[in-house]
Amino acid sequence: MRVEAVTGRVLVDTNVLIYATLAADLRHKRALDVLSLRHRRGVELFVSAQNLAEMYPNLTGPRNQPPDSPALAREKIRSLSRLRGLTVLPITLEVVDTALDLCVEGAVTRQGYFDRQIIALMKREGIPTILTENVKDFSGVAGITPINPFDGHRRP
Repeated sequence: MRVEAVTGRVLVDTNVLIYATLAADLRHKRALDVLSLRHRRGVELFVSAQNLAEMYPNLTGPRNQPPDSPALAREKIRSLSRLRGLTVLPITLEVVDTALDLCVEGAVTRQGYFDRQIIALMKREGIPTILTENVKDFSGVAGITPINPFDGHRRP
């Protein structure tokens, strides 16, 4: 499925959010196109508080050259969190508990926990679609459809 055909409740993953803040990245415009889905009738766009938190170490770390200052990273994250039509969902103890169950069921360890936490949130909120560059991290999970919005678009 292509992003243009997406309808319903959709979660936007951290990588898309990061590219939306990096004007020099070749994925920037496409990431902005994804965020503009919030204006489309029949689409409800979501992020989790976890997605916003994950942005900070990525924006200020060595993989982002040059790294953002703490103040700039904070401003980018706050700006995204305030976008009209983009709902920020909290991570609750219920979500953590479900994520732990998903990890045990799938023998998931280490950092893979955080993808399971996103999946647990999506299931709780009835969000069947995630827009992410990391499709494999969400593939094979019943009721979850990962879509890479950058497929078929120019990448670095």
